[in-house]
Amino acid sequence: MEFISQLSKSKNKRYLILSAGGPQSGIQGVYVSVEGATWSILSNALLPYPSMVQSVLETVIFSPQSPLTLDTIGRLDHALSHLFLECAKTVCAAAQNSLQQPQAIVLNKIGIWKEARDESQARYWNMELGDGQLLSSYFKTPVVTDFARHGILGGGVGDLPLFPGICAINVDKGGIAAHLTIGMISRLFIFDTHARHPIIDSDIGPGTCLINRAAREALCPDGFDRDGSFAAHGKVDARCLETLATQEWFNTPPPRQATVQNMTKLYDCPCLGRLAPGDKLTTLTALTARAAFDMYKKEYRHVIAPETMWISGGGANNLTLFEFLKTYFAPLTVHRIDDIGIPAEMFVPLALGLTVDASIMGKGGPWKSGSAPEIEGIGTWVFP
Repeated sequence: MEFISQLSKSKNKRYLILSAGGPQSGIQGVYVSVEGATWSILSNALLPYPSMVQSVLETVIFSPQSPLTLDTIGRLDHALSHLFLECAKTVCAAAQNSLQQPQAIVLNKIGIWKEARDESQARYWNMELGDGQLLSSYFKTPVVTDFARHGILGGGVGDLPLFPGICAINVDKGGIAAHLTIGMISRLFIFDTHARHPIIDSDIGPGTCLINRAAREALCPDGFDRDGSFAAHGKVDARCLETLATQEWFNTPPPRQATVQNMTKLYDCPCLGRLAPGDKLTTLTALTARAAFDMYKKEYRHVIAPETMWISGGGANNLTLFEFLKTYFAPLTVHRIDDIGIPAEMFVPLALGLTVDASIMGKGGPWKSGSAPEIEGIGTWVFP
């Protein structure tokens, strides 16, 4: 493709990355300059969802069996497309005037459904909302998107490709890099920076999906436990926590695939039903930290231990969850990714954008070494 060939020869490349989070997260936008192995963040912004969009997303994600008309899906798709554009304009406007035109746009749409399929060659299928054509036409810039679908068509399970990007983020740190990203689902990524080899790359269980549901039941005014202040006043039910943490899903070997739907099944566990709303919230907050530590304890076999576990995603703002993580992982230190200049909500978009750059530069990635690698590239390109 001529565009990719020309971009790969550019000494300095500018990527605008847009990524849709869960109902409480909104749209993350980060503008990145890349020159060789060096990158820098030019600007970033977080755009919350309007209440209507947030409400519909919660219904779609947490109650997938609820009736949803084609009209509602169309309206949501239209709203999200324009929200992506609004976030993009906000991020670019914050950059210097001479740098406000991106050379490529990376768009991670919001997935409202993904499910295993047995009757076709693709093991999974998914549905995402948001239109890259609107962005491409407005900025007169190519957009790359549909990463999960592209991976599924290539024989994978539809994970967001982050590996080369996380390597680029940690290129100057050396040793073992460990990252725990806490969105609605939590994902643990640990790799050897010298060998450029992933040691663990897996979903590890619930992120904020169960915490947010419990927060609504506990009547938290924001609909979620802002800063973890409500969970700080509850008590962990140790017996219930043990029951939840030893459910069958947590005993399957990595890499695991977690969805909001299979994680929310844990919410129906009888032990939770006996707890007061505040204690339920605190116990589920502890479960998110416990699940991450259990994966690390059971599966990390490298002779060298990481020095720091870097925490990113919206869950990094939950101070009670952060304290649980520090307790479980001690003596390993736990720090927010903000401590090295990356906003917690922007880590995944940044890693995705740098992964796209690696693909454009012809560097290998997991998307070329799957069980059925008959499809090349990393996503679908949309042109003005």
